[in-house]
Amino acid sequence: MQFMSGIKLLPLAFIAIFSACAVEDPSIAEFNLQKIHLAKREHASGSEELIFPFETNFSKPEHHADKQANLFYAMKNGDTIKVSICEFENVVLAKAFFYNSDSISEKSEYLIDGEHKRFLIWGRRVFIFSYTFSISENSAFLDSLVFFTKRFPASAADADMGFQSFSLKNSHADNDISVQREYFLGVEVPFSMLVRRYDDGVFSWFCARSFGKVSEKDWGTFEAERKKNFYYADSTVLINRLQNGIVVAVYGDLTKERMLNIFTEFTKLVKQ
Repeated sequence: MQFMSGIKLLPLAFIAIFSACAVEDPSIAEFNLQKIHLAKREHASGSEELIFPFETNFSKPEHHADKQANLFYAMKNGDTIKVSICEFENVVLAKAFFYNSDSISEKSEYLIDGEHKRFLIWGRRVFIFSYTFSISENSAFLDSLVFFTKRFPASAADADMGFQSFSLKNSHADNDISVQREYFLGVEVPFSMLVRRYDDGVFSWFCARSFGKVSEKDWGTFEAERKKNFYYADSTVLINRLQNGIVVAVYGDLTKERMLNIFTEFTKLVKQ
């Protein structure tokens, strides 16, 4: 595969045909993938041609996504660009892929398994562009990738809404918030937990809350698994499901009194 700089790529109208036009953020499964063009290239004769995928498919999702669509675009002289669209249940879980991947930034290009990859996030979807030769210096092509992602419908819901409760008095918080989907406190968890580290200059601890409400059934399942854990009676953990269905937790190297005070403060914030 070879990327040819002679191809002129322009940000043009994006063609995405899906059946539920009234839905603000329809699933990628509703799109007609064959009609999604990447960009437009200009021939030497001056004529222009839209670049449509020569192959499309749905595959087993990566990065704990709910769905994944793969589109393959043939460029000039045999170069192929693969676009993997990983769709998550919501914006927060999409961002979790970036929060939990220490080295990944959407503005950087990575060489992974012999291919150059670029990660872009838009709404609840992560776009992974794979190609052979670096395109970091080709600003026109990079612009076309950005336009490609942002022409997909994206919910207007603010992803940060779920994180606004993470603000404690007389404490410093880490900038990044991790999202734990499979395990929490060493136990399999059937819901997602948002986790942030805090410190007061001397001690450090973690505060966590569920993303959304947790059903009594899922909470019971989690508690049953926790009771099997050797650290179930660990005094360095306080966790509970509130009446509004939100699960809150505080854990770390704190005295019982300090942990209880932080847990009380954090619980009040979550209830707001």
